[in-house]
Amino acid sequence: MSRRIVTLLLLATLAVVGSFCVVVLDERQQAFRTLLNDPEPVLFGFSLNTAVLVEPGWYLRIPGLHQLYVYDRRLLRYEASPRNLYTSEKLLLEVDYYAMWRIADPRLFFESVRTQREALGRLDTITYSELRTTLAQHTLADLLSAKRRAITQAITANSAAKLSPLGIELVDLKLRRTDYPQVNLDRIFQRMRSERERFAKKFRAEGEEQARTIRANADHKSQVVRAEASSEAAVLRGEGDAEAADIYAQAYGKDPEFYAFIRSLEAYEKALDEGTTLILSPKLPFLRYLFSVGPGSTP
Repeated sequence: MSRRIVTLLLLATLAVVGSFCVVVLDERQQAFRTLLNDPEPVLFGFSLNTAVLVEPGWYLRIPGLHQLYVYDRRLLRYEASPRNLYTSEKLLLEVDYYAMWRIADPRLFFESVRTQREALGRLDTITYSELRTTLAQHTLADLLSAKRRAITQAITANSAAKLSPLGIELVDLKLRRTDYPQVNLDRIFQRMRSERERFAKKFRAEGEEQARTIRANADHKSQVVRAEASSEAAVLRGEGDAEAADIYAQAYGKDPEFYAFIRSLEAYEKALDEGTTLILSPKLPFLRYLFSVGPGSTP
């Protein structure tokens, strides 16, 4: 019974010691290991340590002898804070960007920056410097055109070349937003409103001038049409009066007495109605046909 207890205690001790001496790396991790602070100690021509551990598995780490630094091997995203930068035409812009990066060489990474926090600081410094230098060589129109892709590729390539000696691989860098700083937006919008108002006033003035011209032309054409119509009406009335006079003259020439009788009846019809009361002498020439009793009669 005591032997079994001793065996169990021994196994428990080995398990505890093993938990401190064995490290498990999964596919998301990589590590840099040293032995007595030496990444590649050599004894009798044999290397005693593998410094760079990139494959998933179990690895030995003896406390006091090994130092193990575990890093992420996945693709990481760095969100840069908005920065104020100048373009080649000295135009101040607020630029927001992000970068995709990974730890490509754990040994270089450890020897240059050691921690991920320090790596982000170097990443920010280098990418910002390249961004500032590159944007200072281009205009805002370039950033808003098809040249934007070439600009970002140049920034990415230059930054990647400077980050590579640090064991960092810069995979991509994208400009997310290029805009005027908030402090300048009010002035810009006010200037845009003033320009729009100036254009609106110009267009309204031109429209009113065109409207006056159109109205004047319409009035002139209307007067010309009315004058032509009045002239044509006067001509037609003159022709009608002449034709009527000619007809009257012909009628008068054929039968003057009958013509005088018809004209008198027309005059009676216009001058007299049911409500008219006249006290006139039958001897008036106007009433000659009214009091006639028959053909050839005299009043």
